[in-house]
Amino acid sequence: MNDMKNIDPFRALGVKRRGSRLFPVVLGLLLSGCGNVTSGGFGDVEVLVSSDEVADIQETAASALYSQLGAPAKSSHTDSIVGTLTLRLRSFARRGVGDFVELTDGVQEVTLPLNDPQAVEVARRAVPTGRYDAVRTFFGRIEANIESGLVIDGEPVEGTVSVELAGEGFSTVTYTGFDVWENSPTVIAVDLQSRLWLRLTNAVLNRVDLEDFRRIFRVRVRQRILSGG
Repeated sequence: MNDMKNIDPFRALGVKRRGSRLFPVVLGLLLSGCGNVTSGGFGDVEVLVSSDEVADIQETAASALYSQLGAPAKSSHTDSIVGTLTLRLRSFARRGVGDFVELTDGVQEVTLPLNDPQAVEVARRAVPTGRYDAVRTFFGRIEANIESGLVIDGEPVEGTVSVELAGEGFSTVTYTGFDVWENSPTVIAVDLQSRLWLRLTNAVLNRVDLEDFRRIFRVRVRQRILSGG
């Protein structure tokens, strides 16, 4: 469950623009059996973000949301919304109450293609091994540039569509327990699922309500299985 509150994380911070390098993602669904959690050790944590869902760890939540929104349960990217999605974000992992470890190097700005769900890596950091109980995500900009494919009440919507943020952004905490191991990288997947909340656009204002975005986007954690011996 996401716990939202207004924040001011971007004042006096430089925004680092992240290149649109695309990383093929092969993720495991196993949460145990790889590496060891040892006192004093370090393990890698990667943060991947996709305009849709990070591949190979997709779950059934998307089908349920499609059903609620009256959209087809399956999505064809050949018929999808065409354009780009630009966002600013920071990511933290929580070891305990008030003990957050930042995973990103300050505020990251990334632009993603709407019609290509390939994931982009926005952070990779070595953090102390052990148990973590939550992921905090800061958003400071969520803005789509629509070229085609978005239709609201029978009318095409093009141009800039933004999620209506309060102040300079918002913070959301996803409570999901996970272990960081020495020899098995941990992947935090930020699934923006833009194909769902963009269909809830107010066509008069070209805006999406923050609550609609908050209830649809997801943060998930999995271990990456390393190939080889």
